[in-house]
Amino acid sequence: MISVIVPTLGTKPEELKRLFESLNNQVYKDFEVIIVSQDNHNYITSVLKDVNFKYNHIEIDRKGLSLARNVGIEHATGSILTFSDDDCWYNDDSFQVVVDYFHENLETDVACFQIYDPIKNVYYKEYDEEEQKQVTTGKLLKKSSIEIFIQTANIERSLIQFDEKFGLGAIYPSGEENIFLFDLARHNKSISYFPKVVVNHEKPDMQTRLYEKSFIGKGPLFKRMYNTPTAVVLLTLFTLKKYRHLEEPFGYYSKAFREIFRYEKK
Repeated sequence: MISVIVPTLGTKPEELKRLFESLNNQVYKDFEVIIVSQDNHNYITSVLKDVNFKYNHIEIDRKGLSLARNVGIEHATGSILTFSDDDCWYNDDSFQVVVDYFHENLETDVACFQIYDPIKNVYYKEYDEEEQKQVTTGKLLKKSSIEIFIQTANIERSLIQFDEKFGLGAIYPSGEENIFLFDLARHNKSISYFPKVVVNHEKPDMQTRLYEKSFIGKGPLFKRMYNTPTAVVLLTLFTLKKYRHLEEPFGYYSKAFREIFRYEKK
């Protein structure tokens, strides 16, 4: 069975209905959806009356994407685990593709797939064309949470958790999935990549993703994954690469640099 964890604030009604409709239409039916609502609980309850899939609706009174995912993980019972956004949606055969892949690759601990934007007819990001049995550490920085599927029997439960200092609603609003994968790789878990679209999401422009607070969080993100000297080097390289997309590149870099030294690893 697949466990799908969906954190939501209930502020995107049309997108949430689209997601639930895509889940209703799955060819592979052996899955559960764990909805963790952080606001607008009654609205979420009303929308769930129209679904035909198994679900567990959990209400919490605190906000934070990583927090909500960790709560969902505690209630997941599936042998495969994935993390959905409330504004993404799946192809009818998505879960069947994932199950087939794991059946053919029993040694794989984590499998990463592809995200597509069918509205703009573009991939969510640049993807390699070839399958990879072990994703390199550098490429873990390019993975998004909704393309990740985990074979839970292969991984200690204590390792399946997000750092709650990172992610939307946290001190640092991005990078939680990169830390998640990096921690698994550091514990010698296999992370593969299969070039097949299994989830859809509208692609935001670069300026939307690299706003000031998000960029400042890159410094602590790199330190959390590596160490202080490496974080400085990676932040510098990242700034140069994204320079033309930044509103105030020198100001952003300075703040992110200082944040590296403020941040303390847990």
